[in-house]
Amino acid sequence: MNSLFYWIEQFKMNLSTPTKRGLAMNATHLLTALTVLCPALAWSSPTHNVMSNRGLYVSEPGAASQNISSADMTFVWTEGTTNAFGLAKAWVATGDAYEFQLASVTAPTTATTIQGLWNISKNGALLCGSCAGQVYGFSGSFKFYSANGYHFSGFITSRYDY
Repeated sequence: MNSLFYWIEQFKMNLSTPTKRGLAMNATHLLTALTVLCPALAWSSPTHNVMSNRGLYVSEPGAASQNISSADMTFVWTEGTTNAFGLAKAWVATGDAYEFQLASVTAPTTATTIQGLWNISKNGALLCGSCAGQVYGFSGSFKFYSANGYHFSGFITSRYDY
């Protein structure tokens, strides 16, 4: 990040110091500063990767919540953007397998929330396509709720923030 400030200062000095090359020199420094600045701004947004193999509950409309006996859940997102990935697979004692897959992000993510449209299936059959819902928390545990009444939750078993 220090190199970014160096180039900005160099650019400001060149604006106030005339050279034989005139505008060509200033344009070169402007281009260099922008080339350094743009990636630096993109890198400034925190990115999170949360994984879990410890599901808690899963439920669907009109049915009681069921304990999750096995789970594989992964969520990756960059704060303040619509760049995110979400996939939660959960199995319950009855043998039913649920899958919640993020289809698209509908609002910029935050440190604790991914809001979007989800495809929800049970035993491979689509229950709800493009259902509005959000997964949130991401501090020890997390929860998902959809406007259509679907839910899952779990405990974080691995987390990477960068």
